[in-house]
Amino acid sequence: MKEGGVLLNIDVCFKVVRSDTALNHLKDLLDKAASRGFDPKEAVQLALKGMTVVTRYNQKTYKIDRVDFAQSPETTFDKNGTPTSYREYYKTRYNENISDANQPLLINKDRRTGNEVALIPELCQLTGLTDAMRADFRMMKDLAVILHTNAEAKIKEIKNLMTHFKTNAKCVEK
Repeated sequence: MKEGGVLLNIDVCFKVVRSDTALNHLKDLLDKAASRGFDPKEAVQLALKGMTVVTRYNQKTYKIDRVDFAQSPETTFDKNGTPTSYREYYKTRYNENISDANQPLLINKDRRTGNEVALIPELCQLTGLTDAMRADFRMMKDLAVILHTNAEAKIKEIKNLMTHFKTNAKCVEK
């Protein structure tokens, strides 16, 4: 707190969230690797390791450490002493239906705790630009307009945000 109010530090950060799911990308990788004579599972591991995904149920970002082909949404884990499948967990916790029961799980290892988080590829959106997107001049030009705004435009947006904070009942509520 500061005399006269709260200080707010505003930093602009962008992340491109693609419309395709990690499951769609995973299936494409498996098909391409198999048709070219590569080990499909190894190709998927190499391609997805280090990618960032956004989950549609909680909008959090996760970095993929590995793909676990030994697990699927039907795999059970211990939830408070009760064996629960990932399918049941995501249905009860987030009301998400999983249509593909045979998809492998994406594993994220929390850097602070060391705990592993199992993600369902069907529920994850990929982030970042593909090579095809980077090669599309028009798309990159449109993206530059959003990313490279001038200082006056940024100040105007911040003032609008502050006005919204002051007029929103939940923000004003103490």
